Amino acid sequence: MVAERLGHADPAITLQVYAHVMPGNQREAADWFAALVEGA
Repeated sequence: MVAERLGHADPAITLQVYAHVMPGNQREAADWFAALVEGA
């Protein structure tokens, strides 16, 4: 679903582009994204 929202034809592209996110930032990013989804 995230790949589709970002306009990526293949989810693997999304993983390649965003795989650099540091492990410590993942919780913050997940919370931020969840807040966006809940507000939509």
